[in-house]
Amino acid sequence: MKGSRWTGYLVDILLLLALGLLFFWPDITPNAVDRRSFAPGDFAHQFYAFARYEASRLHAGELPLWAPYAYGGHPFLADIQSAVFYPFSLLTMALTGLRGQGFPYHALELEALLHYPLAAIFTYLLARRLTGSRLGGLVAAIAFTFSAYLTSYPPLQLAILETVAWLPLILLLLDLAVASLHLARGTRALGWAVAAGLGLGVALLAGHPQSSLLLVYAAVAYAVFRLAVPESSDVPALAVPGRPAWKHPLLAGLGLIAVFLVIGAGVAAIQLWPSWEFMRLSTRADMGYVEAGGGFHPYDLLQLILPAVGVPVPALYLGILPVGLAAAGLAYGLRRDERVRRTTALVLFWAGLGLVGLLISFGRNLPVYQLFYHLAPGWGLFRHQERTILWTVLSVSMLAGYGAAWWGSLRGRGVLPDWDRRLWRTLIAGFGLAALCALGLALAFFYRYQLGDESQWGFTAAGLFLALTLALSALAVYSRVPLVLLGVLVLDLFTLNVSNHSTAGIVDPYPSQPVLEAALADSAQFRVANDNRLPLNYGLVYGVEDLSGASPLQLAAFGEMLDNVPRERLWQLLGVKYVLTWEETLATPARLVGTGAGKDGEPAYLHELAVPGARAWLAGEVVVEPERNRVWQLLAATDFDATRQVILDELPAELGPGHRDCQGTVMWEKHLPESLALAVENSGTCVLVLGELAYPGWQAAVDGRPVPMLQANGALRGIVLEPGQHRVTMIFRPQSFTWGAVVSAVVLVLALVALVLAFARRGTAETQSAQRGE
Repeated sequence: MKGSRWTGYLVDILLLLALGLLFFWPDITPNAVDRRSFAPGDFAHQFYAFARYEASRLHAGELPLWAPYAYGGHPFLADIQSAVFYPFSLLTMALTGLRGQGFPYHALELEALLHYPLAAIFTYLLARRLTGSRLGGLVAAIAFTFSAYLTSYPPLQLAILETVAWLPLILLLLDLAVASLHLARGTRALGWAVAAGLGLGVALLAGHPQSSLLLVYAAVAYAVFRLAVPESSDVPALAVPGRPAWKHPLLAGLGLIAVFLVIGAGVAAIQLWPSWEFMRLSTRADMGYVEAGGGFHPYDLLQLILPAVGVPVPALYLGILPVGLAAAGLAYGLRRDERVRRTTALVLFWAGLGLVGLLISFGRNLPVYQLFYHLAPGWGLFRHQERTILWTVLSVSMLAGYGAAWWGSLRGRGVLPDWDRRLWRTLIAGFGLAALCALGLALAFFYRYQLGDESQWGFTAAGLFLALTLALSALAVYSRVPLVLLGVLVLDLFTLNVSNHSTAGIVDPYPSQPVLEAALADSAQFRVANDNRLPLNYGLVYGVEDLSGASPLQLAAFGEMLDNVPRERLWQLLGVKYVLTWEETLATPARLVGTGAGKDGEPAYLHELAVPGARAWLAGEVVVEPERNRVWQLLAATDFDATRQVILDELPAELGPGHRDCQGTVMWEKHLPESLALAVENSGTCVLVLGELAYPGWQAAVDGRPVPMLQANGALRGIVLEPGQHRVTMIFRPQSFTWGAVVSAVVLVLALVALVLAFARRGTAETQSAQRGE
């Protein structure tokens, strides 16, 4: 019997894997002519550019702490969406490194696609445990995995997909922990809580803090609910013979939740600590309610039945049949019945979580988000509140699993009890009447189309498909045949959602760029100012230091400098030598050195400035200005001479007041991402100013002696030099990374030891019980 049970699990998992291959076959087919690719946008120009840079550094045996090729210098590892330590990312890097073919675009697509079977299997295991039904597990897994939410926006925002895929597993492990606690199996409960913490750590390392926040809130809410409202299958601790009762079971449960959170945060500290440091210095640090509160509009709710309506991403559509089954699951779960393994409690939890997620997803358009913004920690740090729909999609999928479990219990039964028969007939009638209404709407849209309104054709087609899907759903429910039900569900989702994320095949979103030939052949130290002619983050791929980039996080000081300092002065301060623009001629003296097509097919021109900005220079006149807004005004002033003046927030003791004429030479010896070296000869006490961004973790030394780093001109680096010949070095060694790595290593070792001990002790106890004949 036990072997048969595991065979059922294996068959269902293989079915989910087969459905995943079918759904994503256009992405993985070996036939290059038929292959589809992930749509261009953030996936290509942020996540792929990040991954390609990371792969190049890791394949060279280097850890990418800093990237000089975007935003004038970017704390790459501290940018949480770089996800440098995410295990599946590291696996992808390792496999591509073994092949020695760089990092192809398709490799990152395959990494993303790997998370769909993971999400499906995790959801199946969770739903099967909670519903006690194979069919319930399959329906929930298919609805969640192949919903419009998970197949449209998240794959293009890779970090979202790789984070939320772990939510069902974490909920499953927490459920096992709480159930073990209710059964007074404390060691086993601790083991499951530790496992859930490891899952949380992996999800945090995937690199999407907003999705991680949603995951943590959902997981903690679920665990607290399960602690407070035990299910019928959870035997109270006092009723278990031979086991000690918990004096304070709720406190013990809260301790498990604390273990879960501490282990998750500790395992991910190697990423979270540097990212928190970067977040506080980024443009996101001062985001307000209006900027953070964007979300759905009520009109977008039509996506529940018409996925082509509303915002471009059909995030709300998870199939017609699951919505009906979810309603049935809610109705059946609210009815107490001895045949129902699970009580009303969890059905209410899923309904509540789904409703709250839906209300918050409207952002500032509804007052619910305002409560979370002001009262819930972390909620004001992120935009795009429509992402909270994750809770709703998962909840409806789980409720659909409950509904499918009830419906599956009707199979093989002759005369149904009155309550079951009424619910069954109501569900069939509901689908049938809705199909007639959808058909009527389609005819009305078609009539408008016949009158000349071209826009109504899409509504006509959507209405006809909706009517067909509703009719098929009614027939599937009537049939009481599970394969028919699953077939209608697959037909619906696979018809509408299969192309949400894809476009024509893309081999490489960063092909060779003739317009860059002159810059790529230049061995000097310089930057390029890209006027949006090439995809952002192109510098990470081509190895060109650029002022632009693509990431949700950017240093606030650098962003303010870009916004407030005239571009010619900016080019001077940041060592710009080439300007990539749509302008065929520049107002600034320059010569045209390259032409080509920009990212939109329009002409792109590369100009070499006649007098490029230096990357390091000596300044003798110090202007003291602690107020940053005032710094930008001084830099923008026409009488400011950047070649001999420098703005500092305070006057170093070595300089003293007064003006000085700093003469000397500055020669670059080394310029690597995390280390710089210059040979400097100066005649007087000067400030060496570098056109490099100031950031915590950069350490300077003069002739091997550590010296303080100054923040010069609002965003750059500077150090004081005494007269003479010097060798100046700078290395990037952020303490946030060091301490984060130490914490992660310690917590990971302790967690693995606790996990082994917890389940090894469980095995020993079971063996002893078997020997005693218990």
